[in-house]
Amino acid sequence: MRYTDEQSNIIQHPSGHARIIAVAGSGKTQTLTAYVSARLAAGVSPKRMLILMYNKSAQQDFQRRLIDQSGLPPSQLPNVRTFHSLGFKLCESLVEQGHMPAFDRALLKDSEIEQVLWRILRSIADATLAEDILARKKKWVEPMLSFIEQVKSTLDSPTDVFERSGLPKSCQLFIEAFDHFEDWRAQQQKLSFNDLLYEPALRFKKEPAIASHFAAHMDEIIVDEFQDINPTQQFLLDTLHGNRGQVIVVGDPDQTIYEFRGSRPSLLTHTFSETFANVKDYQLSNTFRFGHEISLLANQVIAGNYQDNHPRTQCFSHDSTPSTTVTALRGVDSAALALTEIKQWAEHRALNEIAVLNRLWSNSVRLELMLLSENIPYQLDHSKVVLERHELKPFRVLFQLASGANTTWNSSVRRAAWQALLTQPFLKIKKSLTDTMMRSLVGHTHKWGQALRNAIPETLSKYQAEQLLERARWIEKAERGKATAYELTVGWVQGTDYYDALKDNAFSVSQVDDQIATVKAFAKFLRQNNWAASDTTEHLAVLLQQKRENTGEGVLISSIHKAKGREWPLVIIPELNGRFYPYEPEHEMASPSSLASERRLLYVAMTRAQERLVLCVPKEDSELPMSPFLPMDFIEGIPKFLEAIKNDQSTVALPRLMHRPSVGHYKESFQSEVTIDWSIGSTIDSLVGQTVSHPKLGIGQIVKESSSRISIHFLTEKKIREFERDIVLPLIKF
Repeated sequence: MRYTDEQSNIIQHPSGHARIIAVAGSGKTQTLTAYVSARLAAGVSPKRMLILMYNKSAQQDFQRRLIDQSGLPPSQLPNVRTFHSLGFKLCESLVEQGHMPAFDRALLKDSEIEQVLWRILRSIADATLAEDILARKKKWVEPMLSFIEQVKSTLDSPTDVFERSGLPKSCQLFIEAFDHFEDWRAQQQKLSFNDLLYEPALRFKKEPAIASHFAAHMDEIIVDEFQDINPTQQFLLDTLHGNRGQVIVVGDPDQTIYEFRGSRPSLLTHTFSETFANVKDYQLSNTFRFGHEISLLANQVIAGNYQDNHPRTQCFSHDSTPSTTVTALRGVDSAALALTEIKQWAEHRALNEIAVLNRLWSNSVRLELMLLSENIPYQLDHSKVVLERHELKPFRVLFQLASGANTTWNSSVRRAAWQALLTQPFLKIKKSLTDTMMRSLVGHTHKWGQALRNAIPETLSKYQAEQLLERARWIEKAERGKATAYELTVGWVQGTDYYDALKDNAFSVSQVDDQIATVKAFAKFLRQNNWAASDTTEHLAVLLQQKRENTGEGVLISSIHKAKGREWPLVIIPELNGRFYPYEPEHEMASPSSLASERRLLYVAMTRAQERLVLCVPKEDSELPMSPFLPMDFIEGIPKFLEAIKNDQSTVALPRLMHRPSVGHYKESFQSEVTIDWSIGSTIDSLVGQTVSHPKLGIGQIVKESSSRISIHFLTEKKIREFERDIVLPLIKF
């Protein structure tokens, strides 16, 4: 096996702490297994080595490769674990030593935790809030689950975590609820997945004497995907090290995308060298996954997170990598662009070589509906086909009423249908009143609209009564069976203020955006098909049946977060515009997005492609702006630059908005003498994407502009500053 110089240096690492920055597709697993094999061949005891991987699949893959690389049986290999399996072992040892009470080996499921949290939240809330929690379980329980995960990823107090969470004040009861939940766990002797690390870390932190029993047993600890660990995992690593032996960590700060779970790139870039002395730094900068086009594009995109002179590790495609094409498809309908690309690929290649990676799940809704209509097989990285999504349930009921299907329903089906009609959207009617209405309604098999009119309690407010009458009107319209599916859908949305209700009923802003986009895409789909409402249930059933019959692998529709660590020949990124990159929630409950984190997401998405990367971007005259992360100059200048290198040109003219230090780095990597002329104008008139220097605020990037205002994101700040255009332009340097 031939290794690059960078890989060989790591494999021959003599001793001491080491940090390896490895770009996407750099062969880090192959390098690590070669390193471990070399250590074992040199006589290092496998019982004194611990290798920690981020998840089970990575752990199994590493173990398999280590067996192949070393030629040794599993009994003679080091312990390869995930962090959580290590935590389970620590918990067992703490129980055996009497430092921790016995616990149920069957870990808590999310569904169990949700029921307990729902009860706890209702018990500690005031009467008004308790009623809201009772009626809208999902709205409250999901952010509470996330809050618990944040607390247990940091070892910080619930109060401190809440203060920086961005949650509204109405969620302050989460602090008390956390303590109640921990009391319940202790009484039930239960652990969740997160507790496998949280419980031993808490005990080690509170009682250093206990921690000392688990420390300093290893000569060497290796941690993969270090950019994804959280402070709790960092604390456990420090404890196990115990100032004995060496620690080697591998990761890529540019691929830190799990910050919502507590991950922090600074744990890799700063904390590690501050914690462990005399760290030797290595890098794996050659990627074997994709060609120069993606490497140079990815380098330019992620450069926005750094000062120009920052000594960051940049991608450079190895000589063995095939050519990779990058294409920006411009249009107003991202899904239509993606569908055309999928069809063209399918003429010569397999559909399972395609991945469509979305910033939000809602970005995939239009495409999914198109694939269903075209009977093109596809797979989802989540369980729900779009037609089965919860937010579409009231429309499905209306279509069934239009077809007369309700006349054959049993009482349980009727109850579920009324539940959707009365609570989607939620009217803030007490659950006891809703239950009373439900009991009187489930017995009706005909004339549902009239039944609802008769069941409206006199105790309701005028607004609530009018809203229920509006629902009755659209139910009656459905029952007459003469409307189109599109008319019923739009009528229900407008008559119930469905979108505003969705915004009001959730803390998760991204979830709300997903739901609203799903409904809008569904309505557009119905308008295009122009189905009669009475026939729509049958049409949708046919589409769902086709999806079930397409059991073979097809196009993968996934999120960027779920795509981490994977690769495909063709990757399509839809909706690559200023609305979703960066994704900035606009609702009142939104907390500001980290532009650095958003940029890392795009970087990860682009670096999943092996042969072809397709970016669906807005038309030049579109109302949607280009993403400030990706000026067209970044893309359009790449083939000119690479052609100049290939042909040994003496000079090449490139668009001025290309990121010059990234281009300069690539030129040096090629050892090219080409002179770059940056004097030609930008391919776009906009200043968006320009890197600028402010005399007081430092380096920043223009992310938005209008005729009178300019918005700039400065590297030293998390927020975006807005300026008067005429005032700031004379101050900044381009």
